[in-house]
Amino acid sequence: MIPSGDVFDGQKMPDAEFGQLLEQVRRGLGQDLCDSETLPPKSYTSEALFDLEKDRIFSKDWMAVGHVAQIPEVGDYFCIDLLGQLLVVVRGPDRVRVMSRVCLHRWAPVATGNGNTKMFSCPFHRWGYGLDGQLRTAPLMDRARGFDCKTLRLPELRTEIVFGTIYVNLDGRAPSLKERLADAETVFGRYGMENLIVAFGYDKVCDFNWKIAVETFIECYHHIGAHATTAEPSNPARLSHGIDGHEGWTACYAPLRPELPVTEKMKSGLPVFDGLDEETIRNGGLYVIYPNTLVTTNADRIHWTAILPLSAQQCLWIRLVLVRPEARDLPNFDEIVGNLRSRAQVIFDEDVAVNEMQQLGAASIFAETGRFSHLEQPVWQFADYVRKRLAETS
Repeated sequence: MIPSGDVFDGQKMPDAEFGQLLEQVRRGLGQDLCDSETLPPKSYTSEALFDLEKDRIFSKDWMAVGHVAQIPEVGDYFCIDLLGQLLVVVRGPDRVRVMSRVCLHRWAPVATGNGNTKMFSCPFHRWGYGLDGQLRTAPLMDRARGFDCKTLRLPELRTEIVFGTIYVNLDGRAPSLKERLADAETVFGRYGMENLIVAFGYDKVCDFNWKIAVETFIECYHHIGAHATTAEPSNPARLSHGIDGHEGWTACYAPLRPELPVTEKMKSGLPVFDGLDEETIRNGGLYVIYPNTLVTTNADRIHWTAILPLSAQQCLWIRLVLVRPEARDLPNFDEIVGNLRSRAQVIFDEDVAVNEMQQLGAASIFAETGRFSHLEQPVWQFADYVRKRLAETS
């Protein structure tokens, strides 16, 4: 079903105009890379198209909401909002769950922020819920006829954990993500991502469309501009390359400049992953697991990111830097983390700045579809993922 209209630059987009935008999005499906074009600019600003993405991408596919490293102990939890739904991710004694955190009484959230608990307690009337969502206590409800705590439980979302990432499927009908990503085991399996710990993390509400965040991440062509003095000197854009796409993921590699020794990739002082050959270390890896998981692999750490869409022109960027557990025993671990954090912040700020420029430009009446470079092969593949999803009718 096509939404009835859209507000664009203060004006309501007529049905016919939105229909034209949707047709323009779909028309680019299946192009060869050498002939390919970007998604149309209005697909990054249109709230009506964003509503369609909510229906056909975010509700139907597997959305990353966190990583198991955030909740290593029983009772650990963190709260997150996904498309307006108030959720809590918690490690119980048996497994990880993602549940609604809305009290079943009069709807106050039973948890905020993050922490460790034995029970979620509503601050309004002190209804208490176990880590499995079961209502355990409801004070002074003894006169409510037929009321029974045992019959009430916080709604739980369908969840899969793949390579340590916690995914939810809102409509409960998506095919298994583990099966879809089976061909990625050779890439991610060697890092033991489900056993890593969080060295540090940060999050930021960003003033650009979620697709812009994904697209910038998955190509290194922009090293020559956005990262001219940071990434380009060591990992030049011209050496970067993509791969043939897979159903659920794609990748970009940014090799070290040939004259630089591979030890450039291992200067942090962190313990490196076992079994990595020199080519793997030199190339690193930038991976997108569709639609919103971004993973950077390094010799000694993983940069894990989830991009949560908020509106057509805003997203929440959540990043964790994951390392081997023995890293925390290093006497200079805090110093290492401080150095990594400083460099990561510089690169992050450079990406945010150029993404904000794109969002501004996409709203211009002069903005048109652009052409892809061969260095943007993964962006072309991601655009095809979006086009396919928006072309679906059920």
